[in-house]
Amino acid sequence: MKDLRRRLEKLRADARDFAVMSQMATDAEKRALFQRLADELAFEALELEVIVKQKEHSDSSDQHEVVEFKPSSQKKRG
Repeated sequence: MKDLRRRLEKLRADARDFAVMSQMATDAEKRALFQRLADELAFEALELEVIVKQKEHSDSSDQHEVVEFKPSSQKKRG
């Protein structure tokens, strides 16, 4: 899970870097290229974030067993 989180943060950082490069580029073609790369990496980061959250949710549900609680007043006495 830590590897996925590191990959997610790397994708986000790379997307930010390309967005900044797009804003700083003077050439229109380079500006468009960097923006497209930023958008693609941001989209990949969103997809990976969904996977990470689903994995965290499934891992946490596997760790806990739900046991029904019945107060002693509801137990049958014989």
